[in-house]
Amino acid sequence: MGTDEAMAWLRQVEGRLYRSGPDATGRSAWVAVVRTPGAGGARGKIIIALGATLEEAAASAEAQWRQLWQALGPLH
Repeated sequence: MGTDEAMAWLRQVEGRLYRSGPDATGRSAWVAVVRTPGAGGARGKIIIALGATLEEAAASAEAQWRQLWQALGPLH
C-alpha cells in the first residue's frame, strides 16, 4: 500500500492517523485508528494498528478491517 492509497483508505473509512515520538533513540511510530460500522444493531469495533510507517499502520488496519467484515459473513 502506497502513501496515497493509505491516506485515501483512511479518509474513506473516516480513520485517523497519529505519529508518536521520536523517542530517546530517534524512532517514531505511526498509529492508525478506525471504527468499523456496527452490524445488526451492534456497536462497531475500534481498530488500533501500529506501524513503523504510515503505510504500514494503514495496511495493518485495513487487514484487520477486512478480517472483521469477512467474519460477519457474505451478507455484509
